[in-house]
Amino acid sequence: MLEMSFIETLQSNAGDRELWKRLQKGEPQALAALFRAHYARLYDYGFKLSHQSELVQDSIQEVFAYIWEKHAAVSAAESVRAYLLASLRRHVLNALAQQRHRQQTLQEFDILESQEYFSPEDFLIVQETEADTRRAFKKGLQQIPPRLREALYLKTYNGLSYREIGSLMKVSPQVARNYVCEAMQRLRNLLATKS
Repeated sequence: MLEMSFIETLQSNAGDRELWKRLQKGEPQALAALFRAHYARLYDYGFKLSHQSELVQDSIQEVFAYIWEKHAAVSAAESVRAYLLASLRRHVLNALAQQRHRQQTLQEFDILESQEYFSPEDFLIVQETEADTRRAFKKGLQQIPPRLREALYLKTYNGLSYREIGSLMKVSPQVARNYVCEAMQRLRNLLATKS
């Protein structure tokens, strides 16, 4: 996925803010437009957090249902994309915590503790179709701590600013910048040692 250019990002943000204002006034078409515009990005991010397609789809639906239910009370969003990503992140993490609690109560295996960061399909694709560089890249990503990997993902795949990443991850913009820089440096070092 290619990052949007700076101009496209500004235009997208302005369009999102206009849709958000219309949503606050109770226009269902604005909600539908925001849903269509952000669904793929939200799904991708939610799946990276949980690796559970159904949970992510349900979470996205619930985030938009909540926004519609509270549309008159939702505050203005400087970055609608960051607002939606933060809402989805909170919802997915809460859903995962509830799953964990139910699993512990039922004395089942704690799937969340042993969960891999990439799906089995990702590993099959790597093993069957990708070159050594792709394998080394994925292996390098696995060795990066989850917080650094999340910051890198938000920056590279979602094009969020360090301020937005910091807000989403509840750290300062400088810490968000440090996370991304550290993730890139570690990935470079890991890839350099593989070649």
